[in-house]
Amino acid sequence: MKKLFALALALCLVLAAVPASALELLSGADIYPLDAADKTITWYAQDGLNPHEKFADWKESPFHTNMSKQIGVNIEWVIPTTGTDGGTFTNTLMADPANLPNIMKLGSGGFDNAALYLEDEVIWDLTPYIQEYAPAYYAFLQTNPAYDKAMKTDDGQYYGFGFFREGGGWNDTYQGPVVRTDWLAEQGLDFPKTLSEFENVIRVFNEKYGAKFAAPWSRFKQSPALSGMFGGFAASDQQWAVQDGKVFLGQAHEGYRAYVSWLNKLWEEGLLDQDIFSLDDTSIKAKVQNGQIGIGYTSMGQMNNWNKECDAAGIGAVWAGSPIPKADDGSISSVFGGFGIGTGHIAVITKTADEETLKLCLRALDYAYTQEGFLFWNYGLENDTWVWGPEGIPVWTEKMANDTDVDPMTKYNGATWGSSCIQADNLLYLKNSKAAIEANNTWFFVFPEDNEKNLAVTGGWKWPVGTTFTLDEADELDLIAGSIGTYCTENFASFVTGTLDVDDDAVWEKYLADFETYNLSRITEIRQACYDRYAAR
Repeated sequence: MKKLFALALALCLVLAAVPASALELLSGADIYPLDAADKTITWYAQDGLNPHEKFADWKESPFHTNMSKQIGVNIEWVIPTTGTDGGTFTNTLMADPANLPNIMKLGSGGFDNAALYLEDEVIWDLTPYIQEYAPAYYAFLQTNPAYDKAMKTDDGQYYGFGFFREGGGWNDTYQGPVVRTDWLAEQGLDFPKTLSEFENVIRVFNEKYGAKFAAPWSRFKQSPALSGMFGGFAASDQQWAVQDGKVFLGQAHEGYRAYVSWLNKLWEEGLLDQDIFSLDDTSIKAKVQNGQIGIGYTSMGQMNNWNKECDAAGIGAVWAGSPIPKADDGSISSVFGGFGIGTGHIAVITKTADEETLKLCLRALDYAYTQEGFLFWNYGLENDTWVWGPEGIPVWTEKMANDTDVDPMTKYNGATWGSSCIQADNLLYLKNSKAAIEANNTWFFVFPEDNEKNLAVTGGWKWPVGTTFTLDEADELDLIAGSIGTYCTENFASFVTGTLDVDDDAVWEKYLADFETYNLSRITEIRQACYDRYAAR
């Protein structure tokens, strides 16, 4: 059996539970292309499957047009136009359930209310059909109880096709601290591994080079960022966490208080970049190239870009991933990550498809979970954009290898940004530099000697993928939960800048008490009940 995963296995042997290569888990399928070229299905993608920027629309896109040929059915794609907010576009579509596309692929949280959509007959209950018409997908779900649990309701109804990472949670931890290695060497410093060492690097780089600690603001959203070394579970946006079966809001946790107090100290001492609330992945690059940042926090892909641009500017590829720091006693509670199940990107089949069209849609979606479909979704067409390499691992053809466009593989594949498919680790190795891959390893393997302990901090604390609220819970949350996220974000900024003194017990107690204005206790109660049902599946 050919393996896509050889390099990943070499990198990941320190973990005992590394998933097998997807090709070893998936079955082949000899039914494609289907004899259905005269049939048409409509397929909506909120994000992740947009045509490459080189193409005017999906009709020019090799991935989208080749998909129809590979599956053997005519696919009419519905995709938000460039510059249109995907969520807004989706809301407009959902307001008219009778005219929805046959397949709907939404982003994060798009089907948290799957039970409601099933009850209202907006989407199909796939349970009676999935084994016969999506056998590859069903078989894949059975390889991991967590996969299966995430793709059905509390009542056991299968409702969608999810996004999975071949290497489990390895690339769910795709962001973390980065540091200039040339400056470390000049100052005789090692990669910082603890809070004290991390802060010392910030101070030395500030003293010697005038540089500050910085990160794009987006990296603090829906992420614990560096709060784990303080026993925390959250940064700016609301973050729900679970410990020992108990659900809580990360921003109401004592570890969060310690984290923002530390950030405030850096802010007051001029060590934290004062532009942090307006920085994004583009605007931070000027600071990177001008030597205004020596240690920061970003993603694997962005670190790739930093090195390319610094190298072109004559600075050199100086950036490397730095270990996510632990507390000085070696403890850490959370790291940005997960278990290899996408937090969104679920595709469902709507009731605009009659039963025969439903079956056709199931076949179309199932293709991604066959061996042939897995290869197409990740690499495009064999002998066109990829061939088998000498190690039995796909490698790019000259056509791809010599393409200088941004993310050229997205012209031909659909797995790069997440969709109803399985993303190959090898795709990420082909896409990223060796330094970026090493950075991802550094961030993910927090406890390389202890798999269970490692997974507990990289994803075990997170609100799980696949929870479903009851109809009453969904209705109540719609009424009471809309403003709590804004409250979290605003107070994060106030604590960091010192507008509110987080170290003042009276201020902190009032902050916690004011959460009740935003219904924290009731929201927590609803989420706890939801989680308990999920855990009992």
